[in-house]
Amino acid sequence: MEITLQQPTTADFPFIEWLWGDFATTEVLGGPFSFPEETRMDWLKSKSKASNAYFIIKKGTESVGEVSFRDFEKGTAHLNIKVAACYRGQRIAQKALQLFLDFFQTDCGGIVLLDEVRRKNVAGIEFLVKAGFEIIEEKEWTVVLKWSAQAEGVLNE
Repeated sequence: MEITLQQPTTADFPFIEWLWGDFATTEVLGGPFSFPEETRMDWLKSKSKASNAYFIIKKGTESVGEVSFRDFEKGTAHLNIKVAACYRGQRIAQKALQLFLDFFQTDCGGIVLLDEVRRKNVAGIEFLVKAGFEIIEEKEWTVVLKWSAQAEGVLNE
């Protein structure tokens, strides 16, 4: 199974609308979420800025999820990753995250990724911890996790 990351185009809008609107995929994230047609072009333009990066996760030629960072500043950004519920359990997210971390470090000079995850998203928290993130803050409804480029080798040994 080949997993790749692809920058989005307008042709990806139907998939993104479906992914964000799919209850099985987004319920644990607080969704479903809308993707209004009138905001799509501005959204796409925002994803080509240095402070934001967004990719469609592909399994072969099929779109199966998304991974991105936002608010990149001084080597730190906030992670977003989701794989459609119907594709979970195939190690797609693990492979996509590794590709994304390589991109984040090598192409962007990224050092720290943060992700704030809803507490009830136990599978998401466990996934990130296994990927080398550490829990740095526990809030009432969410958990904040941190991945550091310097700590990667230590965490994965």
